[in-house]
Parts: sequence; C-alpha cells; structure tokens
Amino acid sequence: MANVLRYPYEALTDHTDYLQINLVEKTTKEFTDTSFLGNLTLKNRGSFNNINTNQVPKGLKGNQLINEINQIVNLIILPIPSSINDTNQVSYSDDTLDSITAALAGAVGSTIKTPLVDAQGKLQLDKILSNIQQYMIGPATQKENMSIIKNLILTNLASQAASLAGTGNLSLNQALARSSGQIVNPNMELLFNGPTIRNFRFSFKMTPRNENEAKQIKLIIRSLKKHMSPRDNAKGNNIFLKAPNIFELRYKNGTNDHKYLNRFKRCVLENMSVNYTGENVYATYPDGQPVSTVMDLTFKELEPIYASDYDNGEGQIGTGY
Repeated sequence: MANVLRYPYEALTDHTDYLQINLVEKTTKEFTDTSFLGNLTLKNRGSFNNINTNQVPKGLKGNQLINEINQIVNLIILPIPSSINDTNQVSYSDDTLDSITAALAGAVGSTIKTPLVDAQGKLQLDKILSNIQQYMIGPATQKENMSIIKNLILTNLASQAASLAGTGNLSLNQALARSSGQIVNPNMELLFNGPTIRNFRFSFKMTPRNENEAKQIKLIIRSLKKHMSPRDNAKGNNIFLKAPNIFELRYKNGTNDHKYLNRFKRCVLENMSVNYTGENVYATYPDGQPVSTVMDLTFKELEPIYASDYDNGEGQIGTGY
C-alpha cells in the first residue's frame, strides 16, 4: 500500500481541492513463452497459468515478452498552487522554396528516371536536356524564360566566385538586389514540424504549524528528491543506471478528479528547487525546522498530446489535456 504524505496536515473533505502526485515505480519483468501457444512462465519468479495468448502484443521477436508493472510507492497531497496553467504548443517553422529550386528538383527527378542510354547504347542527351528545359522554363514563353534563367545562373556563378575569392560573402539575392532591384521569390510558407512536450511548473510555500506538518514537509521533500534521481544498483554493479521513477499528477476535488482543470499525462520530475529561507531570512523552530520553505517543481510529460487523446478516457472530461 502506498505511503501517503500531505501538506497541510489536515482532514480532506468532499469539497477540498488539491493536487495529488503519485510516485510510481516503473519495473519490467521478463516472461518466456516456451510454445507461444501455452502458458507464459515468469523467469525466476514463479508462473502465470492460463494466460490468453490473444493478449500477446503483435510483432514480438523470439520467445520473450516484456511486461511492464507500475506500482505507486508514494502518494503526495499538496494544496492547489496559487498559479496554475497549461500551455499546449505545436512546432511550426518558416520555410522557402523558390521556383527555380523547385524546377531543378523536378528536372533532376525526371532525369533520374530517364535512362542515360537507349536500347542501342546511345547517350540520350537530347531527351535529358529536354526534361530540364521543360521543368525550368515550361512550354510557354520559353525564349523569355530561358533568358531569365540564363541571367540567374550567371549571376549566381558570379556571386559564388566573389565569395570564393575571399572578398566577401555575396549571395544570389544580394547580387540581384544590387543589379536589378529584385530578388528571387522565396515562396515562403509555414510548415508543420511536429508536436512538442509540455512542462508544468509549480511553486509551493510550506509553513509548518505544528510538529506533524514539519515532519510531513521534510518527508515530502526527501521523497521527491529520491524518486526523481537515477537508480543505481544497490548490489554494487554500476555498469547500468535505471531511469528515475515517474509521476502521475491529478487535480482532485475530494475523491474525484477535478471537473474543470486540465489533465496530465505521465511525467518526470525534471527539476526541483528548495529554498529553506522562504521569508528571505534564516529562521527556524527550536528543533531546526525552517519556519518557511519554498519548493519549486518542474514536471515534463513523457509523450506529446494528440488530437485523438481528447476523444478517449480522461481527454473527454472537462477541458481535457
């Protein structure tokens, strides 16, 4: 059973709002399936009989099945912070693709598909050049566009030659702007890069009012520090380190999840800062317990938020993630 720590140290009611943090120990246990149709035997830890083989994940290689087992080892209850917010963000970036580069890319692609030699072994140079011309200047106004392309190529060669000479770093657009007052249209567009991972920052100011609360504050700080730390091998084999434990965060109202505040995916505790002089002056009780302690926590979710998350499970409740 999980050990429960809380601040403030007082009874919770059905109308109490608070932040619940589950400290979850993540372990993996290795199974061996001898027949892949029969029983799954837990290596060195007993056996599980009559397991439905339809539950075996698809795509397994060999005869091993890794089963993840999560166990809540500590449960911490803290007051709702004075500032709570969530920020959903998606990564975009500006990108450019001018018409000349696009045409060249198309010409190269078409040229690659064109055999270099025909059935008689003759080089198909005319056909290759025809492909490049089609993509570069198109069927209409070929003469006019050919002149433009030719000038661009010459200008680009001149700018590169100037850069190679070491007299400066002159780009094609700089050369065009100086010579004709124009640049190549970059066709700028905003492109989607991918999702981002959310993080959450909380600050708790804890002022113990009695000995029980002082003990709880100390245990809460100690527990968070311990479970955010990498796990070494207690037997002295330090070749490998296990990842720190993970954290489950929930805004609660009594025994129920809060109906209006955001949901969290599983998190890691990325940063923890403790200020033992919360009133900007060193002051303690007779036993040494600081009069005021400020604890700052930064959690980061393990995976990004997707649109489908709002159609299932907790994503359907309140404001979702």
